[in-house]
Amino acid sequence: MDPRQLPGSVKAAILVKAMGERYATSLLNRLTAEEREAVRRHLPQLGPIAPEVVDQVAREFTLMAQRSKSGPSALPAPAGGGNGAEGRGIDGLEALTSLSPDEIYELIKDEHPQTMAIVLIHLKTGVASEVISHLPDETKTDVALRIAGMEKILSSMVVEVNAIFADLLKHKKTSVASISGGVDRLAEILNQTDEISSELILNEIEEANPELAAAVKQKMFVFEDLVKVDDRGFQKLLRRVETKELAVALKAASEEVKQKVFRNMSERAADMLREEMDTLGPVRMKEVSDAQQTITAIIQEMEAKGDLIVSGRRGDQMIA
Repeated sequence: MDPRQLPGSVKAAILVKAMGERYATSLLNRLTAEEREAVRRHLPQLGPIAPEVVDQVAREFTLMAQRSKSGPSALPAPAGGGNGAEGRGIDGLEALTSLSPDEIYELIKDEHPQTMAIVLIHLKTGVASEVISHLPDETKTDVALRIAGMEKILSSMVVEVNAIFADLLKHKKTSVASISGGVDRLAEILNQTDEISSELILNEIEEANPELAAAVKQKMFVFEDLVKVDDRGFQKLLRRVETKELAVALKAASEEVKQKVFRNMSERAADMLREEMDTLGPVRMKEVSDAQQTITAIIQEMEAKGDLIVSGRRGDQMIA
């Protein structure tokens, strides 16, 4: 889709859908009644819109507004471009980070899902996971998909959302945990979200977009996270993995991961593994990656069945 070839009413509809009508009021107010009606007719017809398309359309509207002498701009000028609102401050979103998950939920529960997504990626992961657990089931997946698609946050959208929360919480300030979204961020949040909510979100994403669901699941556990698996569960895992496959997977592993493996093996099994690793010789990185993914898939399966525990996931901490 080339935004430059789209009618103005379609471009306006793209922004309204991306920001929510509440935050696009200034844009809509600049249109005639006929133009507003055209925008509302286009809204139900718009499918998923790539972030770069939204960004380009918003920049076009911003540029037009800056050049216009007829009134205030429909959108704030981009604050330096890129991810976030550098140079403009994000006091309202900063203030939210000083609240409890329950307080944040009460504050955003009636907001547009896009606003919820922007708020959640600014929170610490543990807080974001608790807030998303509180959301109604029909809202959880919508918000999760928006987080996954938010690799690039439109600066004008962040400024709009920030202004509203700054007005509500003008006396509270603290630091921002993160202003990046995307698959990595969603996986990080779901890792600490309660199991029921996490499974519901992933199942619904899988129905709508299997590739995205697979990407999120893969990011939810990486090979280096082996060190977080409880020893009893880890020993069960080792019984399901072939020595050669484990040797290949360990080729690019950290010393900490290797020690975790050797520590949970008998002396004889550890010697056999070391011998296998020594005789392998050079191995293609793809082979190493494939072997690691096979093992992490087994871990995810075992975790789902309760056969092992991964410390730090969904708030779990190991207690001796």
